[in-house]
Amino acid sequence: MNSPNSSAARRLASLRAGLAELDLHGLLVSHNANVRYLTGFTGSNGWLLLDHGQAIFVTDGRYEEQAEGELAADGDFELVVLRDEFITQLAERAGREFAGRKVGFEGPHLSYGNWARFEENGGDVAWTAVSGVVEDLRIAKDEVELAAIRKAGAIAADALHDTVALVEPGMREVDIASELDYRMRRLGAEGPAFETIVASGERTALPHAATSERSVGEGDFLLCDFGARWDGYCSDVSRTFVVGQPRARQSEIYDVVLEAQAAARAALREGVTGADVDAAARDVFAARDLEERFLHSTGHGLGLEVHEDPRLAKRSERPLEANMVVTVEPGLYFPGWGGVRIEDDLVVTREGAEALVELESDRLLSLPL
Repeated sequence: MNSPNSSAARRLASLRAGLAELDLHGLLVSHNANVRYLTGFTGSNGWLLLDHGQAIFVTDGRYEEQAEGELAADGDFELVVLRDEFITQLAERAGREFAGRKVGFEGPHLSYGNWARFEENGGDVAWTAVSGVVEDLRIAKDEVELAAIRKAGAIAADALHDTVALVEPGMREVDIASELDYRMRRLGAEGPAFETIVASGERTALPHAATSERSVGEGDFLLCDFGARWDGYCSDVSRTFVVGQPRARQSEIYDVVLEAQAAARAALREGVTGADVDAAARDVFAARDLEERFLHSTGHGLGLEVHEDPRLAKRSERPLEANMVVTVEPGLYFPGWGGVRIEDDLVVTREGAEALVELESDRLLSLPL
């Protein structure tokens, strides 16, 4: 399997250039996804102490052998293994390496308790909270990353195809979710990208419904929102079905959501903003006086995390760039009746957008009884 490890030197060089622009001498990287992006390490406790000349990777004894095997060779990492009072020792090491210098830490990701221990044990380092420094590097994907997301999407599509063939009235939502998770694993996924959502009937009006014990009935909407994880990268797709033959109102609402999704996809290209794409979907709903039933934004970025930048939302004014990966997922939700969401994963290109997951969505899919 190809790995982002081969890109470590380039990524570290870009990060160091960014630190210089922020007038920082170094950075403490603590967020797992950012650590993995920069180093290749997949464990749950890895920290990176970086300045303009060295990259010190710190972990505990559980991960020594794993780190030796996973750290990217071209990153020239110094591996440090701490075995007692981990945060205190890490802070002391940072204090020695960065004494008297201005060093950033990931404000959104470092807990207050850990930050306080760095303040107490980190010597005279001038700690400065920063946000989005590594995430800005991650926002546009390289070919290796795009291939991983495509594979995660293919696994999700195959798992859904095999699972819906089993659905029949009386089957519980939890059983359908378990089938999706099982089949993604069997197809090679590291696991689900997030907790699989399966909702039916009136529960489809809940955009993030927790999968329940409810049994699916004939004529019910069935909404599946799920994704696979492959080599650390996520897919995230949603499809809405009817168990049996759809009623006229179900088909009508589905067609409106499909039209909104098509409009957003058509608007998606390099140079437009996330707000532009969101407006394209929202305008379809507004023309039918349905915008108030659209309860979330049109989409979000996708990569090592299932929710990352950029956002496709009303206030997202950042221009989109080629190779950003986003979901496009408009939906309509009616309490007590049900809802429809259609979600695809796409990569932004100069001319438009390319689908990364191939799933049928051009009609309301009726599951045979």
